Amino acid sequence: MMTQLMSKLLITTALLSSTTALIAKDNNTTKTQTKTVHDSLKLTKEQKHQKRLLEYVKKAISVNKNYHLKGIRIRQSKDVAQLPNWKVYFLDIDLALVKQKGKVITVHDKIFSNGKFIVRDFINIINRSSLKDKLVPDMDDSFYRKDHLIYGSSKSPNKIVVFSDPICPFCQGYLPKLLKAAKENPDKIALYYYHFPLIMLHKEAPTVIKAAIVLEDRGVKDVMQKIYSHKFNIDTTDEKKILAEFNKKMKTNVTLKDIHDKKVTDKYDEDIKMADKMMISGTPTVYVNGKKDFSRAKYKEIIGEK
Repeated sequence: MMTQLMSKLLITTALLSSTTALIAKDNNTTKTQTKTVHDSLKLTKEQKHQKRLLEYVKKAISVNKNYHLKGIRIRQSKDVAQLPNWKVYFLDIDLALVKQKGKVITVHDKIFSNGKFIVRDFINIINRSSLKDKLVPDMDDSFYRKDHLIYGSSKSPNKIVVFSDPICPFCQGYLPKLLKAAKENPDKIALYYYHFPLIMLHKEAPTVIKAAIVLEDRGVKDVMQKIYSHKFNIDTTDEKKILAEFNKKMKTNVTLKDIHDKKVTDKYDEDIKMADKMMISGTPTVYVNGKKDFSRAKYKEIIGEK
C-alpha cells in the first residue's frame, strides 16, 4: 500500500507562519500591539528557503480519495557531496484515512533543492544509478529502545541497529557473525535488532518473525541467534505448516493463537513502521552510531577483527 501511495504523491513540508505580540507599557497606559512577523522574523537563509520550498511543493501534493493531507514536515536535511549547493530533504507526510476516522499513516520521501530548483532525483547517465537511492537519513535515539536491545547495554560505546529478515539468504549468511560479535563484546557493542520481513520475496517470513516475537516475550534467551542457526525457507503462507516446522527445529510450542495475540502483532507492525521511517527496502540494513553502514563491516573494526 505504501509503495502505491508514494507513487501518487509529490511530497513536501509546511512551516507555519508565526506572529509576535509586542506589549508596550508606559506610566499612564498599557498598549498592546500585535505584529505579524513573516518576513521580518529573523530567519536564516536556509529557513527562508525551506519555507519557500514547502509552500511551493505543498500545492503540488496529490492524494487519492481515500486519504487527505493532515500534516507535512522536514525531518532532516543533508548536503549532497556529489552536487555542491544542493541539499536532500527527508520528509514525513501524515495522511488521514477518510473511511477510518482518527486513523493516520505516515509516509516518507526525499526531494532535492539548491535554493532555486526542486527535483525528485538525479540519475547518473554513465551507470544509470539513482542518487536518491543512495542518500539516507541518519538515525535518531528513538531507535535505541530497551525492548530491541539483544546484546550489550545502553552504556556500550558503539550502538549498532540492524533490520533483518530471517528468511533472507543474505541475512542468514551475515547475522550469525554480527550476533556472535555483539554477544562476545558487550563492553564495545550494543546491538539493537528490528524485524523487517521482505514479504514479496519470503512468504513465510511474517509467521516466523511473529513466532520469534512470542519467544522474545517469553524471555527465551538468544532467540535470534537460534533462529539464524536454522533454515525456515519452506515457501508457503500456511501458518500451521510454518509453525510446525518452527516448533520442530526450535523445540518450542508456539501456537496460532500466540502469533495472533494483539501484543505480538502490534510489535510486528511497529518494527515495520520503524523500518519505513528509515526508508529501508532491503536486508540486512545496518546502522552504526546513527550512520548507515553500507559495508556492513564496521562491527569488525569495533572489535578489532581484520
